[in-house]
Amino acid sequence: MTIHTHKSTILALLLITSMAFFAVACGESADTNDDADVVSEASFSLELDEAGSTLSVDEGQAVEVAFTVENTGDADGTATVTLTLGEFTDTAEIAVAAGSAEGGSFTWTTAEGDAGTYSAEVVLGETTVTADVVVAGAPIIDEDGSFFEMSIDTEASTLTVVEGESLEVVVLGTNTGTTEGIIELTGQITMEGGGVAALQLQAQGGDADTPVAPGQGIRIEATLPTGPGEQELSAGTHSLEISSQNDSVTTEVVVTAPAE
Repeated sequence: MTIHTHKSTILALLLITSMAFFAVACGESADTNDDADVVSEASFSLELDEAGSTLSVDEGQAVEVAFTVENTGDADGTATVTLTLGEFTDTAEIAVAAGSAEGGSFTWTTAEGDAGTYSAEVVLGETTVTADVVVAGAPIIDEDGSFFEMSIDTEASTLTVVEGESLEVVVLGTNTGTTEGIIELTGQITMEGGGVAALQLQAQGGDADTPVAPGQGIRIEATLPTGPGEQELSAGTHSLEISSQNDSVTTEVVVTAPAE
């Protein structure tokens, strides 16, 4: 009986020791697995940047849809953003570091016939933001309904100079018609003695092809060098004429000989 009891005690101790080892081993394995389950990843959000967008244009101009992608995750990543605007589509890949934001934009250059109202849809994953886009048609210009009346701005002009100085002539072309139109400019100078020369005219801002609305005007400037050269106006009284397709205005310019 004594020997049997001794063996039973040894077996019990071995069993307890094995269970303790198994419990420790299992605990260490669970901790390791918990650490392995932690995975860093990017997480994106999308916002429309209306301040940086151009959403209302005329035909032929470019629509720009700007947006911002923010990465709220704990890893760098690349967001795929898409735009649908009518039949126009585009895709952008935006790299964003963890905890930061990056901007991007899409550009659609409109053409004749694109006039209308559209909904621009910008998509990132399951997030969609929208914006209204308006494309205005090109203005209809009725040349028969426009009328450009010409007048000289004498206060802004310098019509009498000493030979060697430059004459400055400022003319206003006002659309007194009922529809907008484009002014057509011509000019010539008839010199004392009968010679005639073409006059180079420059619309203010350098764009005489801009449509002018009824009641509005365009400023035309001419600079005429004077002097003894063949390409200059010499001393004398000369006649200057500036015309639109509807009207013309004539004035005298005087070049005096320099004092001896």
